[in-house]
Amino acid sequence: MKINQFITVFISSILFLNYNKSQGQNDLEKSPCNYNTQSVEITNGVPSPHSSEQLFNAMDYYSATLLYMWALPSVGLKGWENANIDMGANSSLDGQISLYSGYEGVGGILTPTTAVTYAISFVNTDVHGPAVWEIPAGRTAGYVGDYWQRPILDVGVAGKDKGQGIKLLIVGPNQDVPDHDDSYTVIHSPTNVVWLGTRNMENREEDHHKVNNGFDSYPYFKPELAGRKKLRKDGKAYKQRQPHGMEYWNNLNVIIQREKMHKRDELFYGMLKNIGIEKGKPFQPDKQLTALLTEAERIGYQMAVNNTFKKRFEGAKYYDEKRWYTTLVQSPNQLSDTHGQLFERASYFHEAIGSTWAMKMTGPGPGSTYLSQYETSDGHGFDGGKNYKLVVPPHVPAKQFWAITIYDSEYRTLIENDQQKAELNSINGLKQNNDGSTTIFVGPSKPEGFENNWIQTSEGTNWFTYFRLYFPQQPFFDKTWQLNDFEEVD
Repeated sequence: MKINQFITVFISSILFLNYNKSQGQNDLEKSPCNYNTQSVEITNGVPSPHSSEQLFNAMDYYSATLLYMWALPSVGLKGWENANIDMGANSSLDGQISLYSGYEGVGGILTPTTAVTYAISFVNTDVHGPAVWEIPAGRTAGYVGDYWQRPILDVGVAGKDKGQGIKLLIVGPNQDVPDHDDSYTVIHSPTNVVWLGTRNMENREEDHHKVNNGFDSYPYFKPELAGRKKLRKDGKAYKQRQPHGMEYWNNLNVIIQREKMHKRDELFYGMLKNIGIEKGKPFQPDKQLTALLTEAERIGYQMAVNNTFKKRFEGAKYYDEKRWYTTLVQSPNQLSDTHGQLFERASYFHEAIGSTWAMKMTGPGPGSTYLSQYETSDGHGFDGGKNYKLVVPPHVPAKQFWAITIYDSEYRTLIENDQQKAELNSINGLKQNNDGSTTIFVGPSKPEGFENNWIQTSEGTNWFTYFRLYFPQQPFFDKTWQLNDFEEVD
């Protein structure tokens, strides 16, 4: 005898983050979504037509929020590609180099430093064939990376060339190595689009200019493009952070269309198909799917904020009793012995761009290491309308120099202020205390007698900070030297 049963299944709600508003957040503070199904009607083991549609919508929605996190490295890098194009680079990506320096010049980059010049180039090897990159001798630090921001080869003082310069021949997926002389170092990229992200760290103006001139990038089969003018932009920089709304998914679709599918991503491509993104097919979401993806980006973004500013990974807190986090929680290759680091890499690439082995130091040597702090002692973000101080203990274990930088929490870019200054470092003549420590002030009020040690913030903004050590020394790693927390001051 057939028995009709109605089973009510309660599906757990997504915990919507009560994200504190900052500048430009109004468009993200919309009403709760309709994909959080609280009850489903099942008759004789099969969902009703209405419930079936609800469940498929929920499945696509949850998949999209996960896809948002998965795609953060590539969509973040697309932001820098877009910035190069905004400067005048060819959209076919033929390798012309863009230079970024100074407060305004680096102002659109995710968590940059103002102490260097960034030299950035993209080549689409599927369009232009193998690429040539020339890195001159000098104090440079960077890498050749794939489009998921995995390092292919570190270059510069901590790289294969040890700062002596190198000429690279980069070959794309399934491409043959062309005939060449022995002056090239050949490397293979797993993605069609390959990028060079490196920093000119020379301090002397003459040396800095010489290194900038020595960078070059062009397709191997188009040597006539060698020696082109390097691009710069005057005025306000292009904001490179991952875009909101449908622009996020449109950028991701561009990447999917031009790249090959990697084995590790096959299941994610299955989820992409369900939300209308499929290689070789146009992305044409209807009104219902557009609404779903817009809401998924909104919540995905808030999940990314939480995943970055409240890191829950084992070992993320650098000191047991302090609020400093290890910034690069992921391995540069995005793999551990037990899992692929999906959420670890999402944590870093929400706030930053570029990850090399020389930025993930585990002992003294050439390279750098980073600490980040996102919140006050009460667990809230730093308020641009309040004043804070940081006492940096003496004898900072950085052989080259150390730097503290203040970033806008929404854009993850340099804090904007009338000073046009977001960074202080140990080579800029900061005022020291009698015991050799250095007090850094951050806030709207200028500290009397410590004006050079001050970074200005303003009401209505929120911020976080990076502390960088260049050529770190042993006391940092054994923690016999420890950095203090930021404290609020009257």
